[in-house]
Amino acid sequence: MDLNCEDWRSRDRMWDQTRYALEFFHRYLPFWEMEPASNLAVGGSAARVLAKKGSIYAVQLPQGGTTELRVEEGVYTVRWYNPRTGGELRRGSVDSIIGPRARSIGHPPAEPDKDWVALIGRQ
Repeated sequence: MDLNCEDWRSRDRMWDQTRYALEFFHRYLPFWEMEPASNLAVGGSAARVLAKKGSIYAVQLPQGGTTELRVEEGVYTVRWYNPRTGGELRRGSVDSIIGPRARSIGHPPAEPDKDWVALIGRQ
């Protein structure tokens, strides 16, 4: 791990995952209007939440699994983003949730024990 090396191939995966994260933020999130809100995740998971309450929520599940999310009143769609490979949003086991109260966001579409990000947006 020579940080002065000129061969960056050993860091390919990191560069790809950084690009996927940037694409997700720029394509799907008004991140400048959002705040950290991991307290909205219920159920003892290691979920990290970025929220514009009542509008849009991004929930990262670094070890996979699922969580419940406390949302404001309304109907919200649930879509999943794979931060390991990038790409389009995908449907998981739950298509939508209705607030107000904590609701299960379901499971990602594949590899439920891996890192996923759920995007929950008001309809």
